[in-house]
Amino acid sequence: MGIFLAVTGKGGSGKTTVTSILARQALEKGFKPMLAVDADPNSTLAPLLGVTAQRTISDIRDEVMKAKAVVTGVPKERLLERDMEECIVESEGFDLLAMGRPEGKDCYCFVNNLLRGGLERLRGNYKLTVVDNEAGMEHLSRMNTSDIDCLILVAEANMVGARTSLRILELAESLGVRVGRKVLVWSKVPASGVPPKAQEILSEKCVDAVFQVPYNEGLARLSGMEESVFNAVLPPEVAGLLDTCLSQ
Repeated sequence: MGIFLAVTGKGGSGKTTVTSILARQALEKGFKPMLAVDADPNSTLAPLLGVTAQRTISDIRDEVMKAKAVVTGVPKERLLERDMEECIVESEGFDLLAMGRPEGKDCYCFVNNLLRGGLERLRGNYKLTVVDNEAGMEHLSRMNTSDIDCLILVAEANMVGARTSLRILELAESLGVRVGRKVLVWSKVPASGVPPKAQEILSEKCVDAVFQVPYNEGLARLSGMEESVFNAVLPPEVAGLLDTCLSQ
């Protein structure tokens, strides 16, 4: 079974940028093939990895729901599983799978079960899987990522970021999510550093390791302009990010 990394955090915290950096570093370290999962409905991970997701799990789900009047005798879940491979975007050394919208006007709860089951099957084909989760705690609460080698909490260096990460940790514990390692990534850290009060809220006792990503114009442009991380010059301060997540 390959390594499974789940990246989560508040919207705007730099979560997707951190995910793309982890993906690049994993490939550079020889974790091939690698699977990147864009589980955020905004689908912002694909551009940062230099690929385009033409279809998502929700697209296929909607097609099956529209055809339910004529598709008989075959469970919707089976049809979705059959077509799931059509969502996978193949690139050099890695594949990308985009979830798309988690809900719609009908009851779409089963799409979450599909993602969970699909990931369990797919991850066995890859040396490493990294998931860019929806902002907040949605996928954790739906148990879509229930067996995690490393839970990476991306938080802006402020009080709100610290409290959000603490809630995510508490939720994961209350749901019994199996987490092998917990890493806090302070992002967009100003020259003055992480405020002491924020560090007090989320003490290092809550996590196995802490990593700081200083504010960087290049990283901000990478996200804002949706440029590929593979074409970017990364600041030296992020060099040890993946190693921190994988350390025992």
